[in-house]
Amino acid sequence: MKKLYNTFALAVMSGIMIGFGGVVFLMCENRVVGSVLFSFGLLTIVCQGFALYTGRVGYFRQYGWAQMAATLAGNFVGTFLMGKLFSLTRLPIAENVQGIVATKLADDSLSLFVLAVGCGAMMYLAVDNYRKSKSWLFIIFPIVIFILSGFEHSIANMFYLTLADAWGLEALRLTVIGILGNAVGSWMVNAGNFTLKEE
Repeated sequence: MKKLYNTFALAVMSGIMIGFGGVVFLMCENRVVGSVLFSFGLLTIVCQGFALYTGRVGYFRQYGWAQMAATLAGNFVGTFLMGKLFSLTRLPIAENVQGIVATKLADDSLSLFVLAVGCGAMMYLAVDNYRKSKSWLFIIFPIVIFILSGFEHSIANMFYLTLADAWGLEALRLTVIGILGNAVGSWMVNAGNFTLKEE
């Protein structure tokens, strides 16, 4: 139980870091600059050993169902707190996020799933390549790629949805599809990597 509580606490911190990344992205007029600065969130998460669903789901066999559930719950709490907190500010992010969220909610389920798979693949590569190389570049580039490509990051979406005050059935659809697609993308790259090593 103590281990799950620790995972939950680390996951809340990850949600907060993703929230900070989301804030700076929404404040940037240039999407390239915004995507680079967004990577601060994952850089901090990896360096501090926090727990992020999209960074851990590719290693599902290592963590298991209970820890992944605690990670998701903590990520939601962290992003929700950040979304509510920054909705109280005078920053223009509350207006900026509305168009982003509207586009996501209007997308069809298959498109969202494919985009979430792409994000899952990039997130697994970011974490795995950093573990092997300890180079921060391997975190930044996959983040920039998934943002500029319009891929769906389930945890970042939790922050955007909260900031936009857009939770409802369609938001739940977006979130569930994102969670599943991120997992599939991560597992696909992990499985391919494992198979190549075996051969």
